[in-house]
Amino acid sequence: MCPLIMKKKIHIILLALFAMTGQEVIAQEILADFENGTAGQLRINTNYDSSLFSVTPRVRANPSQTGINTSERCIAATNVANAGWWKNFLILDLKKPVTITDDNRILSLSAYRSIQPKDMRICINTYEESGQLFQGKLSSDGEWERLSFDMLRFQGEKLKSIYIILSCNWSDPTSGWDEATYCFDDITLSGVESLPKASVTIDVSAKEQTIQHFGSSDCWTAEYVSDYFSEKQKSKAAKWLFSRGMDAKGNPEGIGLSCWRVNVGAGSASQGDDSNIEEEIHRTECFLNEDGTYDWTRCNGQQWFMQQAKEYGVEHFVLFSNSPPIYYTKTGKANANGQKLTCNLKTTYFDEFAEFLANTAQHFADEGYNITYISPVNEPQYDWKDEQEGAPWDNSDIAKLTKQLDKSITNRQLSTKILIPEAGSWYNLYGGTNAHANNQLDAFFKRSNTTTYIGSLASVAKTVAGHSYWTVGTNQTLKEVRQTARAKAKEYGVDIIQTEWSMLDDAPSVETGFPESYSAASKMDIALYMGKVIYCDLTYGNMTGWSYWTVFSQEKWGHKNRFHLIRLNATTDTGEESNADIKRGGILTADKNLWVLGNYSRFIRPGYQRVQVEGADELNALMGSAWLSPEADTLVTVFVNMDKGSREVSLSFPGFEAEEVNTFVTDGKHDLQPDPDQTDAANLKLPSRSVVTVVMSAADPDGIAEVKNERVKSEKWDNCWYTLDGRKIVNGKLPKGVYINNGRKVVK
Repeated sequence: MCPLIMKKKIHIILLALFAMTGQEVIAQEILADFENGTAGQLRINTNYDSSLFSVTPRVRANPSQTGINTSERCIAATNVANAGWWKNFLILDLKKPVTITDDNRILSLSAYRSIQPKDMRICINTYEESGQLFQGKLSSDGEWERLSFDMLRFQGEKLKSIYIILSCNWSDPTSGWDEATYCFDDITLSGVESLPKASVTIDVSAKEQTIQHFGSSDCWTAEYVSDYFSEKQKSKAAKWLFSRGMDAKGNPEGIGLSCWRVNVGAGSASQGDDSNIEEEIHRTECFLNEDGTYDWTRCNGQQWFMQQAKEYGVEHFVLFSNSPPIYYTKTGKANANGQKLTCNLKTTYFDEFAEFLANTAQHFADEGYNITYISPVNEPQYDWKDEQEGAPWDNSDIAKLTKQLDKSITNRQLSTKILIPEAGSWYNLYGGTNAHANNQLDAFFKRSNTTTYIGSLASVAKTVAGHSYWTVGTNQTLKEVRQTARAKAKEYGVDIIQTEWSMLDDAPSVETGFPESYSAASKMDIALYMGKVIYCDLTYGNMTGWSYWTVFSQEKWGHKNRFHLIRLNATTDTGEESNADIKRGGILTADKNLWVLGNYSRFIRPGYQRVQVEGADELNALMGSAWLSPEADTLVTVFVNMDKGSREVSLSFPGFEAEEVNTFVTDGKHDLQPDPDQTDAANLKLPSRSVVTVVMSAADPDGIAEVKNERVKSEKWDNCWYTLDGRKIVNGKLPKGVYINNGRKVVK
């Protein structure tokens, strides 16, 4: 794309776009460039509070004729110090409103802020969140920056006004900042193809959290898949979930999960219809017998998937309990059986439940599984009166159980840690409205809470677990809730891990870029939004791991792929796929969610550390997170492109020398497929509505390769690296493998 050259005092310009298929001409309309001292096709609205301004909104001299904007005039306003937000507006009305179409739906403007202690919000037609295009800060103080916004969700509506809230102070104190000047220039409308090339910079020296794992769970139907589907079908599912290999065409075989969450059942299956659980698939077996003995042959379907995960090299296993065994509960059921309870464990059975969990962990540890965590309670905030296995808990009883479980783990000398509280929402970690299980970070990690403090127990993980349900409906919630949880966790020196999410919530607001309803959404829309949620959890929440909820489900009631990674298609008498009884067996189908999760899970491995990214934090457009391997020889960047149009990206990464660049694309047409044409990080092109992973491998900068806890040293002669005994290192580095000190490769 040729650069945009602003022609002052001209309201229509043409951009020449060159592509391999030929030349395309795109019209761009300048609403205002302010050079003649007027607002052009715009009118400055006076609906603002003049007491908030030392200079009210007006056309005035450009305070900084440098960088991307050397024009003489712009529109500007200057706030007084500590100005509030209400009517802290710069409103530009279109003299002639226009209908938003594909030909004009990109709104672009240049922006400048002298100082920016508070976020700025840009909206159309209203100051409310429903019209929001952007909320945040510019990249730097005192520099002009070009911003572009896709108005896709407003397509067909009239563009009447551009609202700019100069400082969004509603969630922060207004004090502590000085007078600030805000300037805007060159406001244009154009077609999708004119989105500017994004300049994205990775700072590999600015480290954030270290990733533990990406995972999913075997609830509720892995047992049925193993027991009733063919060997070919279930083996295919295991490969999709756990493999990191490539097929004959060079495509990833699977998404390489690094964590497998295993439901430790409570035994409701033995009660059948008397279990108070209507759907059979939500009933589970239990390893424990009523007489206290164990039957490890049960849950053989779940154990088949565990075995597959171990053989594929999955690093972490989590045992999680939805309910104590039915023999230990007050109701005799694996839920509250219609009652309002705060704990469904008999008061004298805390020790027995802890022993059951520890025995289960020890059994599987002895079988060679790395049982990283036991999660003894799950979403304790809820009543769990019926429908599935589940148990309400209050904070004091969670603490009591945790203390007993710590003793059981310690007595067995297990390395397994206790992961609590698997909060049903991030709100419950720092607040919440469920009286018996709120403010859980304070409850469990604040030392002054003498009855519930468990932070010093040896077996308690310095990580708190929660779920991303109910906090994904708006961009503001996606950002602020996670930032709040992160700050609260930091206060107590613990990490946060997201252990369960699927698209359970109501459809997100259209303000998020999601279609107006689930019925209007495609499978890729749903998967793409999951990619956005993962991005927000990892970057705003600083979470050290992320797991999807149910691997398998059937597509019922128009749910599409909201609740699975892999679709269950039961076989009918005619051989057709359907939502019939899955005990008939059938066909498994990899869905878009699987591959979008794979854009993260396959490439961001345990031990990778997030590094800071600038230039890719647009929640309705381009988002990017970057991850550096422990050896600092691999840099992985995952982009989520919400735009309807493709996006060009120039990716730079000072301090990292990339020798090889590989990209993997998931969009409406591709499932984690490599793109052999995308090998230049400075000239990437992300397809529309896609998730793209860029994997960059570095040459060994010091000519040193890791070898059997020792290092192979080398020297550089005539621009080639050689081992110290004179053997040439191929392609500028040692080939992958195990080496001995003289540089010779060990072949197994």
